[in-house]
Amino acid sequence: MLRLIKGSPGKPLHPPLTDASIGAYTVGVAMLLLGALGVQEEEMAHGALLAISFGLMLALPTALTGLLDWLDIPKGTPARATATLHLFVMLTATVLFALTWLAQRPGYNDGEVRVLALVLGLVSEAFLAVGGNIGGANVFVYGIRVLKRPDTPVGKALNPLGVEEPPGDLPRDDL
Repeated sequence: MLRLIKGSPGKPLHPPLTDASIGAYTVGVAMLLLGALGVQEEEMAHGALLAISFGLMLALPTALTGLLDWLDIPKGTPARATATLHLFVMLTATVLFALTWLAQRPGYNDGEVRVLALVLGLVSEAFLAVGGNIGGANVFVYGIRVLKRPDTPVGKALNPLGVEEPPGDLPRDDL
């Protein structure tokens, strides 16, 4: 069951969930900004709340898969410290997006972008960008959940169920 939640070797679930939630949040904030600038404000007010709602719906599965990855990082390492910072920045961003949603909810009914929602959305987006950068360091600097198997055939690398363990390899806890 844990493997189902975490993802398969070479195919962790946390990154695609982050991509979807970051995309939803970013579209929502872009719509708030466009609406505040007078571009089809009613439609942007509606679309922003719906996009941010989608991002918030993804928050729990995204956080759960990230937490499971975090638990596998050895304590006392720079990777764990970086992942912990990522966790708190992203938690802050999520709370700020929830506050953005609450501030914009009346604007959905009125067909207008609320100033407080726009300000909170922009601040939320800044935290999201910083948190995403920190999370990227875990992958691209520390290699968290990266298999590094350059000789894997393309067909196996693209397998949506993950990369098989080579014969003789014991399953690793960090996969």
